[in-house]
Amino acid sequence: MFLIISFSLGAGETDDAKNNLTEIKKQINLIDKEIKKNSKVKKGLNKSLKKHEKEISAAKKEIYKVKKKQKANKKKLAKLNKKLKKLEAEMNERKKLQNEILYQSYIKPKPGYLQLFLEGENPNEVSRQVNYIGFLTKAQNENILEINKTKEKITATKKSTKKILKSVSKLRKEKEKNAKKLEKKKKAKKITLNKITKKLKSQKSKKLKLEQDEKKLTSLVKNLMLKLKAEEKRRKAEKKDIIDDKKVVDIKAYKVNFAKLKKKLNLPVKGKVVYKYNSKRWDTGTRWKGLFIKAEEGSNVKSVASGQVVFSDWLRGFGNIIIIDHGKNYMSLYGNNDSLLKQKGDYIKGGEVIALSGNSGGNKYNGLYYELRHNGKPFNPLKWTK
Repeated sequence: MFLIISFSLGAGETDDAKNNLTEIKKQINLIDKEIKKNSKVKKGLNKSLKKHEKEISAAKKEIYKVKKKQKANKKKLAKLNKKLKKLEAEMNERKKLQNEILYQSYIKPKPGYLQLFLEGENPNEVSRQVNYIGFLTKAQNENILEINKTKEKITATKKSTKKILKSVSKLRKEKEKNAKKLEKKKKAKKITLNKITKKLKSQKSKKLKLEQDEKKLTSLVKNLMLKLKAEEKRRKAEKKDIIDDKKVVDIKAYKVNFAKLKKKLNLPVKGKVVYKYNSKRWDTGTRWKGLFIKAEEGSNVKSVASGQVVFSDWLRGFGNIIIIDHGKNYMSLYGNNDSLLKQKGDYIKGGEVIALSGNSGGNKYNGLYYELRHNGKPFNPLKWTK
């Protein structure tokens, strides 16, 4: 009986354990389904965020171009106004002179040939005086006609320039309006993204994502280096010039000995360095591979040295990123931008504006993520900065 009771109790405990295990498995399956569902939504939102940030980049690029055009037209208008004032002053002087001639002619009419002869004047002197007065009057009339023509031409040009300025101003307002709409979409997507990120948030998952993003960037840089080497080899073999937009590019003008620029570089954007190279991230314990410079949204991002743009696009974790090849396996990377102003293949001079800073790629701070790499490996940009 004791054995039977013991067996019965053992069987009952086993059944309970099985039931508990089944229930736990059900809960795990439900959690897995929820995670998969949230992950799909997050993936979709990342895709959507990429789309909107690329649209914002394009819109901001157009606004930047429009502003440049507007500035050029304003300069043109200022020059025209200056020229017009000068001509008007000159014309007023000529008018005064002409009025004096007319006044003198009125109070002392020009004598005729007969009068001059009767007064005993020399015939040669008489002829010279008459010719001189006639020539002077004709010259003054021609001057006034030319000034009036010039004035009409400048007035027409001024009118045309004002028309251009008006259209440019209208275009700028339209682009800014579109950019504001896109910013609203971006903010709405970020709110949703943050909600879902909170559900999946953990140091482990965040760390994994950062490591994946870093691997993706490293892989991209390595592939770019291989392509550049292959292109250089092919070009040397074929001995061909680089042709860009139907013009031959003088590559030598863009080449630089980057290794000699140590402690001579400027930071690419005006701002405060808030995260330094190799410092630990407080949230994941991973280390920064570059600098994060906190800056105002829309600040000019400048290339630290001459080179060629080898990548200009959106990349997960880095947002709108631009990569410049400086030769001898040296590269500079500029991420987190609001807008990219240069495209792949463009040749860039040191100090040239290449992007506008922002907070793309899901980052919450405005600024720039900046890296320097040699042979694909990152190194400390501050040691190379003035």
